[in-house]
Amino acid sequence: MRTVCAWCGEDLGSIPSGVRDEHVVSHGLCKTCSHHLLAQQGMPLADYLDGLGPPVLVVDGEGTVRAANRQVQELLQRDLSSIKGSRGGDVFGCIYAHLPEGCGQTMHCSACTVRRTVMETHRTGRSRTRVPAYMRQGKPEDVHEVELLISTELVGSHVLLRVDSLDGCDFSE
Repeated sequence: MRTVCAWCGEDLGSIPSGVRDEHVVSHGLCKTCSHHLLAQQGMPLADYLDGLGPPVLVVDGEGTVRAANRQVQELLQRDLSSIKGSRGGDVFGCIYAHLPEGCGQTMHCSACTVRRTVMETHRTGRSRTRVPAYMRQGKPEDVHEVELLISTELVGSHVLLRVDSLDGCDFSE
């Protein structure tokens, strides 16, 4: 699958995925355009994120959510103040995030596809597209598993984590 910049059309390379059709194109944002849009035009980050369409979170290298678009807030029925500054597992309601060690620190976290994918993108700069992930949510007496498809992209020192699908509800464009 090829990736191109949604703004200038620059080829951003290929993304290995289960889809082997080179005619399938995913859109990202090249470094030049991201700087131009956010810095030179003075577009507020919230406006940029809200314009992306699907639910998107901005995650730092520690796994902490630094920003989220309106679509994430609506999807999770949470306001930005309860999302910003939290770890991903806390934002999504992972049952293991509520253990004393907290999100990212339990023995279960090493198997978390969402965490591993975000951290891998931070470490390598390699974007991932529509990665299947599962999360256990709820309380110990009422646990349910949710299915997600997520995509990641490194922009500067942060990863954009896009929720493409949640329990079969597709948000991709």
